[in-house]
Amino acid sequence: MTRARSDALTQALLDFNGRSTEALERFAADYQADARLVADLCDFAAGDDRNVQAAATWLLKRYGVTGAELSTGQSETLLRLLLRETSWLSRIHVLQMMDALVLPRSLAARLMEALAAQARGANTFIRAWSLHGAIGARAPAPNARGI
Repeated sequence: MTRARSDALTQALLDFNGRSTEALERFAADYQADARLVADLCDFAAGDDRNVQAAATWLLKRYGVTGAELSTGQSETLLRLLLRETSWLSRIHVLQMMDALVLPRSLAARLMEALAAQARGANTFIRAWSLHGAIGARAPAPNARGI
């Protein structure tokens, strides 16, 4: 990733305020997804800053709409967000991407338990998308590859 793109990504993620996606939209319009960008976004999503997690998962979801693919390991990184304490925005973004994520067998039981618990939670969006996530979860293909 070029220094300029790296700086622009960091700034866009930090500028996200949990509501306005303007900075994220600008970044997505200016930069195409490639393997390095997807990897960096997954790294940001795996961090501890909930606002940055939400911004990174939003961008991953956005790029997913344009055809970017995630490797099995990157899918696992995102799916693990459903197993830990994160913002509801991060969770909803991951749940909305479930159809495109590969569920590692080692994570399947824990993830299904987490989805079942979230399907009984107070947040109606998370409840509905948790059901969608459980239906959309798929096992890895024998030769799964990322971008």
